[in-house]
Amino acid sequence: MSSNIVEIINSLIDLLPLKPASDTQITEAEIQLRLNFSDEYKVYLKTFGAIMANGIELTGIAKSQYRNVVSVTQEEQILNPKVPNTMYVIENTCVDGIVIWQDSEGYIYKTQPNLEPKKIADSLAEYVKNHDDLL
Repeated sequence: MSSNIVEIINSLIDLLPLKPASDTQITEAEIQLRLNFSDEYKVYLKTFGAIMANGIELTGIAKSQYRNVVSVTQEEQILNPKVPNTMYVIENTCVDGIVIWQDSEGYIYKTQPNLEPKKIADSLAEYVKNHDDLL
């Protein structure tokens, strides 16, 4: 699973990655959020840091608050009390309040205001590959 996330992201049109995250940065983010990232998300962070591409903008280790997984997750946890504290935001779509989350097992969930999280993919790779169909 985690090995093809790099390949799938590299195939995105107009890919703009940030600087790859270090192990220390990843650990610090996990400590701040009091959770563990999935192995797949860690591979993504170590390879890309965070990305923007045609129609997708994933959180990661970034200086910008709106792209930083820690600040975005902390903000969305306040706005989405039905989401377990074991999940982190991988994408805030900025459309109809839709937020995409991942848990430490790697499963992907979609939330909308006042609704329970709904599982939409088994991995970040599956989510990115089928991005437009899953939203």
